[in-house]
Amino acid sequence: MKIIKNVTGDEVWNHWKAVENFQSDDFRSDIRNPLPSDTEWYLAMIEPADVQNLHIISSGDWKEISEGTFLVEKVVKNLDNNSTDENTIRISKDIKSKVDFLESGENLDTRLVLVSNNTENPFTIIEGNRRSVAFLLLGQLVGKEVYLGMSNSMNSYVWAKHSYEKI
Repeated sequence: MKIIKNVTGDEVWNHWKAVENFQSDDFRSDIRNPLPSDTEWYLAMIEPADVQNLHIISSGDWKEISEGTFLVEKVVKNLDNNSTDENTIRISKDIKSKVDFLESGENLDTRLVLVSNNTENPFTIIEGNRRSVAFLLLGQLVGKEVYLGMSNSMNSYVWAKHSYEKI
């Protein structure tokens, strides 16, 4: 991951708030509040080598579609699998809708929010999971500017737990 510059947490939260049209400042406190208190934020760029280290948020609804790996690449490969799991069906349908939207010439916000304990790997997407899969499927993920939160304690962050299982 290439660091472009330091940014403030407020910049990250205001962007997320605008993308999802939240009205309250306590939006997504379930994801934001458990972040390590020493998290530092950066504007960064996704490089080709980063793709294999990109993980979906560690939420159980992503388990089947990612084959338990929570890897963005694995979700791409499993989008067309037949499944009876309602989470997999819902996630797959939403991602395919985003792909259709992008293929029609429309745009989606590209500034995803990721966290890690370094600039090498792994990276966990805490905002923009479905968009990340759509961008990767269309070959549009590499080169995207993203927000990257880093802390040496990120491996204990509940929403990144599956990203660190195989390290």
